[in-house]
Amino acid sequence: MVAMAATKNSRARETVTVRRSPRYLHFFILGVAVGVIAAMILTAAFPSDGQYTVLQTFGFLLLFTATIGGALGLVLAIILERTVGKRTITAEATRETVGNPEA
Repeated sequence: MVAMAATKNSRARETVTVRRSPRYLHFFILGVAVGVIAAMILTAAFPSDGQYTVLQTFGFLLLFTATIGGALGLVLAIILERTVGKRTITAEATRETVGNPEA
């Protein structure tokens, strides 16, 4: 026979502060994607010379534009956090703990 163990349950009400924050990774990826698109546009806009191939030109531009785009995406996320993140709300939360006292 299996003995049923009594579980220890507890509830606690707390006041918590909720604030929205931007996802930095999403802003970074979006900035890098914009940088890749900018590198494609710049590669097509400039005529190629005999010294570098089109793929090399795209690679050089990609290094700069993707880096700058990612950095600008992070700066935008920080600015949004500073302006929008100031709005916080206070809410009531209930913490429930369900556990086995023998564990």
